[in-house]
Amino acid sequence: MDTINKILVPTDFSDTALNAFRYALMLADKFEADIELLHVIYPEYEALDLPVMAAQATKEKAAAAGEAIKEFVEIGLTQLHATGQLSGVPKINSDVEIGTPASLIADVARRDEVELIVMGTRGEHNALDRFWGSVTTAVVEHTECHVWVVPEHASYHDINVAGFATNLGDADPYHIWEYGKLLAPFHPVLRCAHVNLDSSVEKTLDIAGLSTFFDNHAPALQISFHSLEGETVTEGLEDFIQSFEIDVLAMYVPKHSWWDRLFRRSETKNMALHSKIPLLMLKH
Repeated sequence: MDTINKILVPTDFSDTALNAFRYALMLADKFEADIELLHVIYPEYEALDLPVMAAQATKEKAAAAGEAIKEFVEIGLTQLHATGQLSGVPKINSDVEIGTPASLIADVARRDEVELIVMGTRGEHNALDRFWGSVTTAVVEHTECHVWVVPEHASYHDINVAGFATNLGDADPYHIWEYGKLLAPFHPVLRCAHVNLDSSVEKTLDIAGLSTFFDNHAPALQISFHSLEGETVTEGLEDFIQSFEIDVLAMYVPKHSWWDRLFRRSETKNMALHSKIPLLMLKH
């Protein structure tokens, strides 16, 4: 995927979602993309003998959500215009769907051929399962497009240094190359890192091999590779983010086992919980 043409922004109208919307507006401005706002409401359920009342209640919730989206858009645009950060207003469409959020977000992204989902996440004061559980985890796992996760207090600024956390998989050269093309409008420096937990010489050689590959095949790309050490993946990546002033950290998410393995590890969940910078989950 070379370009981003459409960005899906799920919203529950919270301050966290509003921050993600502002962030998405800036991304859309940079990518010259459209934005689709999505709010999902649960259907009302009543006793079997009251289906008409249940349907009416659901209809009223949908109508109220439609009005809330209009206000939500107005607030987000007003806030950004006040800062002078937004050079132009992207095309914004809104959608209210009835059902279960996680599955509907993935379905809408697929139906509308969305290339990127931007989602806000809450931080330390929430339970871990609420942060990386249910909706966000399910969306990342089941959607076919990239997911840009924005912590609640992460404000947008130009991406000067982009990080990539590699597990040294065979396809990593391709994913890193695609990541570089995705962020081409920002012209960032790319820094790729692997946390070598057991100080393995083999892993150190692997990261050196990646560096040599890009030196030979993409000498014009501003890219560097780093073999990190730490007691945990979290510690290593946090040091990496701070040392190199990373603006966004990306990692590739295969469809099944690697995602489960990665996010069932408390250390990596802990990194996500405390991350102060956006995380980009790459798919495909």
